Amino acid sequence: MTFLFKEFKGVFKMKKVLVVGAGVAGLAVCYWLKEFGFSPTLIEKSNALRKGGYGVDIFGIAVDIAKKMSVYEKICAMRTQLEHGFYVNADGHTLVEEQGEKFGFRQGEEVEILREDLIEILKQAIKDIPCHFNQRIKRIKQDGKHVEVTFKDNKTENYDLVIGADGVHSTTRAFTFDKEEYDLIDFGCYSAIFSLPNYLKLRQSEIAFDANQKFISVSSDKNPTIALASLMFHSNRGDNIRNEKDQKSFFKDAFIDLGWETNNLLQYMEESNDFYFDVAIQIKMKSWTKGRIALVGDSGYCSTALSGQGTTTALVGAYILAGELKAANGNHITAFERYNMLLHPFVEANQELGAWINETFLLEDAVSKEAVEARTDNIIKKISAISNVIKLPEYSAYK
Repeated sequence: MTFLFKEFKGVFKMKKVLVVGAGVAGLAVCYWLKEFGFSPTLIEKSNALRKGGYGVDIFGIAVDIAKKMSVYEKICAMRTQLEHGFYVNADGHTLVEEQGEKFGFRQGEEVEILREDLIEILKQAIKDIPCHFNQRIKRIKQDGKHVEVTFKDNKTENYDLVIGADGVHSTTRAFTFDKEEYDLIDFGCYSAIFSLPNYLKLRQSEIAFDANQKFISVSSDKNPTIALASLMFHSNRGDNIRNEKDQKSFFKDAFIDLGWETNNLLQYMEESNDFYFDVAIQIKMKSWTKGRIALVGDSGYCSTALSGQGTTTALVGAYILAGELKAANGNHITAFERYNMLLHPFVEANQELGAWINETFLLEDAVSKEAVEARTDNIIKKISAISNVIKLPEYSAYK
């Protein structure tokens, strides 16, 4: 009997899982798969970790998951150190000053960290897991027993499971699901992020400016010589703008002569070499699993960057997906059913938050102290309520 049990454990431990995408979701699910006795391999299409110098938030129950992963203290040590946030009007006069955590809609142990720092912390947590860069999937074929994956170099490998953590434009999703099985909802909300010299002399602070349903923020954190600017607005343009020059022109045309420091910021945007462009998209699916393939994070349930919940949902989804596979002793049918059932209410609440922020964040009327404070309080309340939508299951680690 003991022999049979040990043999079963050995088979369970060696379940081969391919994880596609080395973002927060991919790194986190690799951690938990290894923790729960699986044998994950990670691939990433880029030549190195895609980091990004912008801040991401760890809200609510994701704090508990970071603690379970023993990375919370490291995250806190690397957290952003913004002490103050200011809202200004077109003349540069301060309307509202807020403490940094409230300005970022955070409470208690919730924390903001630069994405590049979080990615590095998570990568170090899975340093013993095979990770192959500059690799992508060319074809996926599955039957009842395994998933056959063909890579870009035409090499083929069989896996027990494949997990797509490859973001909004997921190749795994495209290869696995019919277009009728998922909805990509374009909110028509565009954002741009770029770094610039800290010419505003900000010291661990952030300035935000609203006008005509357009939003600008500029912050400087640990490096006093560098600032980060973010621009956001709505447009019904409704098409993909692929060329960076056209993307910059798109924002310049929308923001020119808006007031405050806008024109200076647009000039720095033109000169920037780290310009990031995005449009808010939600992905809705009835099921994030099909056969032996599952999606985690933005690839399956992007709630848009507007919600600020992308990192949180990625961490929660990774924990539950791997945990349910452990609880089901590797039975993917049972585990995937539980994964869909447990996570859907949480995802739906976050997507509702994203839709609400898309509709309400950009103020229509003249920006006032009262309007800004009401917006902040409402967002904090909604984020807090989302944490109560789901109770994290407890999963025992593999021994």
